[in-house]
Amino acid sequence: MGEMEEWVGFLTVIVIVIGLIYLAFLYWYVILALVVIGIMIYLIGKENEKEKLRQAAEAARKAEEVVRLQRHREEQRGYRKQMIVLGEQSIGLFESMPKHLSSAEEYLDQAEVDFAEGAFAPFWDSIENAAKTLGRFDEGVHHIKDNASRYTELIRKYEDTPPQFPLARQSVTKLGVGTTTAERMKVIVRTAQRNFQFATIYEQHKTNQILVAGFTSLAQALERMTRQITASIDDLADSVDVMASTLNESICAVHSRMGDVAERISQHHDELMEEASEAAAREEKTLKMLDNIQHGRRSSL
Repeated sequence: MGEMEEWVGFLTVIVIVIGLIYLAFLYWYVILALVVIGIMIYLIGKENEKEKLRQAAEAARKAEEVVRLQRHREEQRGYRKQMIVLGEQSIGLFESMPKHLSSAEEYLDQAEVDFAEGAFAPFWDSIENAAKTLGRFDEGVHHIKDNASRYTELIRKYEDTPPQFPLARQSVTKLGVGTTTAERMKVIVRTAQRNFQFATIYEQHKTNQILVAGFTSLAQALERMTRQITASIDDLADSVDVMASTLNESICAVHSRMGDVAERISQHHDELMEEASEAAAREEKTLKMLDNIQHGRRSSL
């Protein structure tokens, strides 16, 4: 009985399979159509997946570009702010120069009075104070030079019209008044050193520390001050020349990129004009003060 049931089941399966094969043979075009439809659905799904991936990649690229442009704009604004700060520092230092020189001249005036009165120690105190003040003048020149060099580096990185550096070549040249004051100090000191009593007191002062950059003692300051100031002014002049040349190249490049109307459409044009005008007025005032010192017309500062 069990064997009979197994045979019946087996025959049933055979009949079903044969029936399916027969149906497939009769309706092969239907099966083929279903297969084609299935393949098309699969391919469309793959294409949709690729498109989604492409869109996601494009969205990511655009987001990265937005971030890059934002970072670039912030970087450019940072460069401009740094140039403005350097320019403000430089004009401030330049404005302090007449004060240093006027103070040094007053100390030298007092030194001449001390010498005439035979006041040995006060004389060298006055000379030391004059040397310290001239040392601060020299430090200021150095600082402006460093600012001009840094300004030049920033100009090369900045892509818009740079703000004008507030000091022109003629202003740097005018700082040469400082060498005249240093020479005056040198002559006064030389005269005193020919006097035995003043020279004796000098031996007690010459090792005094001078707390300004570039000098370790009063003797060194008196010996090297004129050369030091001259060299510092020459270095500053070179830096300003390089900076001016770089600025001109930068402006030409901006005009080349944006056309002849570049300066008018520059986003900072109004600010540039206002800043340049204010700096020029401050520069001119300081030049007059230096001219007064040069011609012995020191005014109260």
